[in-house]
Amino acid sequence: MSFESEVAQLRASADTARIEQIVQAFPASDDIEPWHQLNALLWPDLSENENSRREQLPAALDEYQDELRRYIRRYDDLRTRGLDAMSNYDIGIAYRAMGPESGLADALRAVGNHIGRCKAQILWLLAEQDRLALPQLALF
Repeated sequence: MSFESEVAQLRASADTARIEQIVQAFPASDDIEPWHQLNALLWPDLSENENSRREQLPAALDEYQDELRRYIRRYDDLRTRGLDAMSNYDIGIAYRAMGPESGLADALRAVGNHIGRCKAQILWLLAEQDRLALPQLALF
């Protein structure tokens, strides 16, 4: 039996009721909270010089917001399409021993964690932007 045939059989024999329960157990992407603590190793790499750092922040924010959007698209796709959103590699190799249903749960958990991390990194960048904002001068 070919690999593709084996994966097709795993997909076909998956417990659809369990898949629906798994999907419903995960929150909507908008409801995923940012991590409460962000290890300094995960802080975006910015210059120590405050002027340079201030200039780097807009691009860093764009980068992390793009990353967050990609993770949200992936997470929403997993919640919407279930196993159909997973690759043959995921089902046939990475999660074969635990089964496709558990593989879907692990994939949702992993992508959800990336969303929480990205949200925390964006909040950290916004706090840095506020901290480094130049004071507004009054005209009179």
